[in-house]
Amino acid sequence: MNIQSSQLSEGQTALKKADWRKAKAYFDAALKEKETPEARDGLGMALWWLNEVSAAHEQRTRAYLGYKERGDRRRAAYLAAWLAREQVFLRANHSAMQGWFARAESLLVDAGECVERGWVDIYRATMTATIEELENIALHVVDLARRFHDADLEVFALVNAGYACVALGRVKQGMNKIDEAMAAATSGEVKDLFVITETFCVTLSACELAGDLVRTDHWCEVAIDYAQRYECPFLSAYCRTTYGGLLAATGRWQDAETALTEAIHAFDAGHVALRVHAVLKLADLRVSQGRLEEAEVLLAGYDDHDSAVLPLAHLQLAQGEGQLARALLENALQLTSSSPLNRAPLLLLLVEVLLATGDLDTARKVTDELIKVAQQTGSDILAAQANLASGQLKRFAGEADAADFFHSALDHLRAFEQSLLAGRTKLELARTLQQSDHPAAIIWARAALACFERMGAARDVDEAAQVLRELGAAGRTGGRQTEPLTQRETEVLSLLAHGLTNREIASRLVISAKTVEHHVGHILSKLNLRSRAEAAAYAVSHTPK
Repeated sequence: MNIQSSQLSEGQTALKKADWRKAKAYFDAALKEKETPEARDGLGMALWWLNEVSAAHEQRTRAYLGYKERGDRRRAAYLAAWLAREQVFLRANHSAMQGWFARAESLLVDAGECVERGWVDIYRATMTATIEELENIALHVVDLARRFHDADLEVFALVNAGYACVALGRVKQGMNKIDEAMAAATSGEVKDLFVITETFCVTLSACELAGDLVRTDHWCEVAIDYAQRYECPFLSAYCRTTYGGLLAATGRWQDAETALTEAIHAFDAGHVALRVHAVLKLADLRVSQGRLEEAEVLLAGYDDHDSAVLPLAHLQLAQGEGQLARALLENALQLTSSSPLNRAPLLLLLVEVLLATGDLDTARKVTDELIKVAQQTGSDILAAQANLASGQLKRFAGEADAADFFHSALDHLRAFEQSLLAGRTKLELARTLQQSDHPAAIIWARAALACFERMGAARDVDEAAQVLRELGAAGRTGGRQTEPLTQRETEVLSLLAHGLTNREIASRLVISAKTVEHHVGHILSKLNLRSRAEAAAYAVSHTPK
């Protein structure tokens, strides 16, 4: 074995052991001996794992050219398809993605059935196909992979088939496929760590889409442990995005804010285009917190992004722009016909908007569709949301059995009784019982208020306090003392103490420099200080030793 082949062999071994830095060193050394596509290919993968994404693309592009010039059209086609997806993940460049997929197709024209054909088909389907097309293509690729005895391709296609099945509302069937894929991915059957990472990501997306918070929590823990063990920034950022959404849904808002902010910064260092998902979740959290100006800053420039519909409509409703929110949601629903689970959150918010604008007839039709989706999926969260919408509709219509639906919603939320959804259901129950059972209404309103205060849901706190005032009861749950600074002001003060400028603080906290300026002004006013320097000194002197 010559020196170059030895370096290549050691580099491949290091990749399999997840020793990315050692792999990089071996492939660098191999390239010094001789220019080969294998060395470029391996170096590109090592750089990808080290989150040096642009450099990784450069190396794998050069590897693609090397394989093509050598006549290895199948390997070149695989790399072309891999590079196609990465164009979107790094720069959101869909035109470049289409070009790379077309190149991959051209290279396989005379190849017949082969594993590389399966990779090109499934990679392209995950980026461009409808949900129905994705399921059909993924199942075809699973069959091809089994005929060629390729476990990596089989598991990647299987998990995507499961995701498509879940998205189409066949949740149990889809989760069975996903569980099978995860069993293979985590047992050692799958050799490519990249495929295992992708399998985790698709699994988390499916769990989140299905509203399966327990399953999401479990797989997030496993995935975060895997990401730390194998130093995978991409998976770590993706996990934190999903986990941030879970934490927000279950009422752990401070932890959610931390997880989402960390995800944004991680994506900033690598796959920049994917940061949008964490940004949009953080924006929706900001609306729930009543921090509408910060939500506006986060949502700026995303008006044409499909995933921005919910936080944008949520923000518009909070700002009293019900008709704008309705138009946005109805337009999105016209374009989201294939996946009932993708429609569910849009339907739920649309019911709230329609009730706020007094259109009970349309709200009833939308609620009926939401009920069908919940029944089809068997999800406790969706069942609770459907019951909440039904109860709200009945309360607005003056029907006597509204309280039954709120109680049913809370039954479905026993595992998530600290969530915002549970708090809002309790408040709706209080409103429903105001005339018929005054003591019970006070109890439910106080329970809702406690839930909202713990999370920091400012607008909901105000609503619950208003209901308690209408009931002639105390508006607070107990001896909570008002802090001199808000949580955000405390964060800004801490960063001032480290000498950061307004722009640097804005970047760190994912808010605008103007918002930071406002916070600094409030801090100086509340603490009776005259300058940023005094504020920094104050922060240092009041930091626990």
